[in-house]
Amino acid sequence: MKGFKEISEQIRDGITRFIETVDGTESALDKTIVNMKERLAEAKDLVATAIAEEQRLKRAYQAALDSAEIWGKKADAASQVEDLERVNAARQRQQQHLSRADDYKRQMNAQEAVVDRLKTALHDFYHRFRDAAKRAETLCYRQKQTETRAKLYKLLFDEIDHDVSKAFEQAEQKLKTTEVEADVWERKRHRTTTETETTGEKTDLDQALTDLKNDILGSRGND
Repeated sequence: MKGFKEISEQIRDGITRFIETVDGTESALDKTIVNMKERLAEAKDLVATAIAEEQRLKRAYQAALDSAEIWGKKADAASQVEDLERVNAARQRQQQHLSRADDYKRQMNAQEAVVDRLKTALHDFYHRFRDAAKRAETLCYRQKQTETRAKLYKLLFDEIDHDVSKAFEQAEQKLKTTEVEADVWERKRHRTTTETETTGEKTDLDQALTDLKNDILGSRGND
């Protein structure tokens, strides 16, 4: 069976490894959140760029339509004066701008679809980042709580193991030594008292015999 000291050392080692693991996890977690935040910022820039391109295509599409309308009006004006050459030239330019507007329309529609997908992806990633940040905050808070508990219990365990137990052991050993000393002196005292009482009884008996002898001898002398 393992001794108390060995068990206490294993517990302390386990707590130390746990705290080191928590510190490492917190560092990796911080890096992950920072990385997600940086990615989110880059993603926002990319979506903003895509939206800007969509707006540019919209403006180009509208400009092409406006130009086609202008050349259509020029063709109508030339037709009223029966200037066929100007009519044909105006109609060609009008058709060119309409064809260009169609190209811009297709590009614009494709870009709108891309922007919608990018916005959805960005929105999803933002929610993932927000959830991760909240979870990281909760974990960090719990880690600090647990670290405080671990340090406290380690402190109290060391106190009991090294100070209190040692103090009680020393006090108990001192008590045993004092009890032995007290027993020794008690036995010596008892022996001395007994000898004194016995010696005193013998002295009193001798004195009584001497006095009795003196009385007897004294009485005969008087007769």
